[in-house]
Amino acid sequence: MTSTYCGIVFDLDGTLIDSAPVVADVLNAMRQQQSKDALGIDCYRSWSSEGGAVLVGNALDITPKDAEQYVPEFRRRYFALPTPIDSIYPGVIEMLGAFKSRNIRLAICSNKPENLCRKVLNEVNLDSYFDVVVGGDTLIKRKPDPLPLMHAINQIEINSNQILYVGDSLVDQNTARSAEIDFAFFAGGYDPKITLGPNDISFSTHDLFVLDLISQGKVNG
Repeated sequence: MTSTYCGIVFDLDGTLIDSAPVVADVLNAMRQQQSKDALGIDCYRSWSSEGGAVLVGNALDITPKDAEQYVPEFRRRYFALPTPIDSIYPGVIEMLGAFKSRNIRLAICSNKPENLCRKVLNEVNLDSYFDVVVGGDTLIKRKPDPLPLMHAINQIEINSNQILYVGDSLVDQNTARSAEIDFAFFAGGYDPKITLGPNDISFSTHDLFVLDLISQGKVNG
């Protein structure tokens, strides 16, 4: 684990924002068109780390392969819906402001398509905090392959041993491990069942997370 972080890369959904209510609205409307009952938001939260085809497939009770034909329609409808400002988890704005005031370079590395990442960040007024946004379609590979995370790190021009990756899922943890990057786990996200490694950080409140890093000398105070 590094002595001081100069750059921090974040997952988006389940880490900085809770997109599940909007996803539920979209996919439950698609279920309704197929005469299926609505599903609860917790279902969508548990599926959101698995990628679009798995998410849509689970929602429509079909295989991921069969769901691929519905993914573009899901994303079109998702893009058309605004992201509520209260989608941001409590403490996120304070955390990001504290990092930026200390000249920490910030980036997004998500499996959500890049245009949707940028749309969401813009609608909740978080876009100005991030120097780089890498989505699931930015490169030819996606998480848990390390390539997207390493691409984000290269773009913010910080040595990889001074980077922390923050996420909420096993996919995020495996991405960090594959890239040999320190990992911080947000326990209030979509995948609370992961097993932490000996050097992993865990937190449940964003504003306290940044204060803990400062008090431990992990970022500039």
